[in-house]
Amino acid sequence: MPARLLTLATLFLMLSGCGPAKLDETKTYDLEPGDIKALQLPAQPKPQRLTIDFEANNPIEVVVYKADDAKELDNLPASKALASEKAKTTGTLVVDLGPDVATSVVVIGLGKKASVKVHVTNRK
Repeated sequence: MPARLLTLATLFLMLSGCGPAKLDETKTYDLEPGDIKALQLPAQPKPQRLTIDFEANNPIEVVVYKADDAKELDNLPASKALASEKAKTTGTLVVDLGPDVATSVVVIGLGKKASVKVHVTNRK
């Protein structure tokens, strides 16, 4: 009986490490026009699908980059964006990532002061 329990425990531990770590991150920001905030997400050893939900009281821009492409927040290359929504108060972005890809979710204040809530998960 103990050998069977040990085998089941080992199998459970092996299966639990088969996917990316579960991500469930929520951030809130108060942005002035032109403010830029970034939520840094670590690389995962397995492919993952990020879902970014956002809501704000005034239009904002939300952009997802590979972390290496968003090192300088004052000089973000639009051509390297993995996904973006501009001039929206609510929305959802979905990004499929390969293994070992760190990302940055960048939130940009537009014409008016905005209170923003960003929720990021990697659950399908």
